[in-house]
Amino acid sequence: MISRLPRFLAAFTALFLWAASLGCAVEPIKPQAPAASSTATNKASASTTEAPGNDILNVGDRVKVVFTDTPTTIAPLEMQIPDGGELTLHLGYKFMFKGKRRDSLEQEIRDFYLDKQLYKIINVTIEVPARPISVGGEVRSPGTYPHSGQMTVLKAIDMAGGFTEFANKKKVTIIRGGKTTFVDCKKALDDPEKYDKPIFPGDKVNVRRAIW
Repeated sequence: MISRLPRFLAAFTALFLWAASLGCAVEPIKPQAPAASSTATNKASASTTEAPGNDILNVGDRVKVVFTDTPTTIAPLEMQIPDGGELTLHLGYKFMFKGKRRDSLEQEIRDFYLDKQLYKIINVTIEVPARPISVGGEVRSPGTYPHSGQMTVLKAIDMAGGFTEFANKKKVTIIRGGKTTFVDCKKALDDPEKYDKPIFPGDKVNVRRAIW
């Protein structure tokens, strides 16, 4: 009986080592997809939240500023953004409207009145009625067109079908608020950055007939 013990122990040890090797087998590491970089995520987020061009307030826009949720009623204010871009609102405070996004400006005005502790609660809404531009004279399709994005004289004329063969390209007029500005579109075609003037909502562009 004693002589059989070493054989039994050897068999038991071999069985134990075999079972242990099965239990400790290492699983292969599965490759993981690389984590998205924060830069790419931020760019994607920015692209989805970027405001369209026509959400930017411009000179000539007629705006209606409405205050709500105040203890007493505040009459809405309807004004046109002047060349300077600044408007005077409730209680005589001035705000720059030109070049700002509508939703950002609403938040800016709201925060101003709250930070001044003039109100505990106040909400601000800026309404901008659609204001087309007018393109007339020696263009192929004169008429009124919607103002969208960053409009210029050349873009407005292209929208109206371009110049006719009788157009005086050197003396195109922009009428804004009763004031007339002249644009040399021949120079603008060669150097648009310097000579192609901006067009704002409500402007009237007129292309004169050339004198032969």
